[in-house]
Amino acid sequence: MSRTSGEYEQSPAPRTRKRRKKRRKNRAGSMMHAVSYLVFVLGVSLIISGFGIYIANDMFALVKPEKTAMLELSEDTTHGEVAKMLKKEGIIRCRWAFTLYANFSNEDKTFDSGKYEVNADMDYGQIINTLNRVSTYTEVAEVTIPEGYTIQQIAQLLEDARVCGAEDLIETANTYPFKHEMLQDVPMEENRLEGFLYPDTYQFYINDNPVRVLNTMLNNFNNKYTSEMRELTEQSGYSMRQILTIASMVEREAVLPEEQATIAGVIYNRLNDPTNFPHLDIDATVQYALGEHKENLTYEDLEIDSPYNTYKVTGLPKGPICNPGVPAILAALQPENHDYYFYVADPEDQSHVFAETYSEHEANVAAMQKKKEQMG
Repeated sequence: MSRTSGEYEQSPAPRTRKRRKKRRKNRAGSMMHAVSYLVFVLGVSLIISGFGIYIANDMFALVKPEKTAMLELSEDTTHGEVAKMLKKEGIIRCRWAFTLYANFSNEDKTFDSGKYEVNADMDYGQIINTLNRVSTYTEVAEVTIPEGYTIQQIAQLLEDARVCGAEDLIETANTYPFKHEMLQDVPMEENRLEGFLYPDTYQFYINDNPVRVLNTMLNNFNNKYTSEMRELTEQSGYSMRQILTIASMVEREAVLPEEQATIAGVIYNRLNDPTNFPHLDIDATVQYALGEHKENLTYEDLEIDSPYNTYKVTGLPKGPICNPGVPAILAALQPENHDYYFYVADPEDQSHVFAETYSEHEANVAAMQKKKEQMG
């Protein structure tokens, strides 16, 4: 029997509609599957990323509260046992991460007996280095740091007292990220802690930790720099570091305490008149740049290329040139009000003769030179 063309074309229509529905259903399922997979991948990635950040913060001591603990280790304490102690004391958060790091980085699989002070500011490597040092905190050394000492002099003083190595202390001072608020705007560079290491009498341990030693001096400075002093600093228009820079010059220039505020006044008079006095011309800054104290500076010395040489740089030097005491800091905060712009040392008693004009100053210099020659 024969069929018409119309009858032949219409017969498969129901099957085609079913196939189309099935395809749409399959595509929708595939899209849902892809979205679910994407959400799963993103979720896993976020978890891994967050976990990585958490471990990094702990390993490098990036975001941790200040915390100090004394560990007393028995003979041949394992890495895992130390990690447990550190976790308990709140120094680290991840026991397994510290143990894994110690196993890879520490040749010895155990630590020796002794007492060791560690803090949460230390990263894993610094903690391990501390625990690898010779047993410490058994013998105490009392060290007096004089006012006006530089960080180099302090480091050598501590090395002579067997507290810690001078090079280790300097390296730590220049590179360790101390968390004190007063240091937040101080760039990580050479001599960055100059001015902030408060001169005082301290008790340190033999073979002490440089971080602990420096933190002790920084904490002392933070306590000595009172709220009243901070208020005066804010009123001055200068930063704390700039005030310390002025105080450090006062400390090194003024032999007599009663002259500190007068010398501070000379410095401010020059700073306030940069047109006529672009340079402070402070000898002590040249000596700091030279790295040595010289009784008489030569013309060549005054030409030294250094950001600390106030015969060359305009205004204040790069930073403090020593670590001043409270009297010098107060002199920088409350300078004497006068019209002096010059001074010269009296060789007889190391006092100073002050002058308002350069001609007066020249006469004073000649008079002091003559007195020095007469003294032989």
